[in-house]
Amino acid sequence: MSQSGARVVVTTHKEDGTSVFQSDSIVEPFAPFGPSGSSFSVLDERPKVPVNNQEDPKEFQKTLPRVPQTGVIFSITNMAPHHSAPMHRTLSIDYAIVLSGEIILELDGGEETTLKAGDFLVQKGVNHMWHNRTDEVCKIAFVMVGAEKIKLANGEELEETVFKR
Repeated sequence: MSQSGARVVVTTHKEDGTSVFQSDSIVEPFAPFGPSGSSFSVLDERPKVPVNNQEDPKEFQKTLPRVPQTGVIFSITNMAPHHSAPMHRTLSIDYAIVLSGEIILELDGGEETTLKAGDFLVQKGVNHMWHNRTDEVCKIAFVMVGAEKIKLANGEELEETVFKR
């Protein structure tokens, strides 16, 4: 699955407060599951919220999107055709926009819904899987913000269950 990189334009300020462009670069996708698998592009990550807008952005080539516990991450996922991501939970609230294609979101209780290009998702730390059952790549933009653990009525806290490269 060949995917072109994501163009990322970053702005900042001059010493006198005037707004300027800091960088204009291409972030190439990282394909940890091989060339026919899904790929990821981490566009920005900050260790804590509120962020320090005077910090320079870091390079995040070749990493899986993992939100810092008190931070935020901005990334793109390209889900390969006929591929699935295993069941997992992140300690975050995830804001997602399906940019192209369509994807099935399956929850651990077995419920499913189809998200298509132009659909938005607010995902609150649930255990879930992704399925691309089409012949097209599904491109999704994510902003993930670190969140507290989900605490059940009996006091049990739900842990992160991430898949590994």
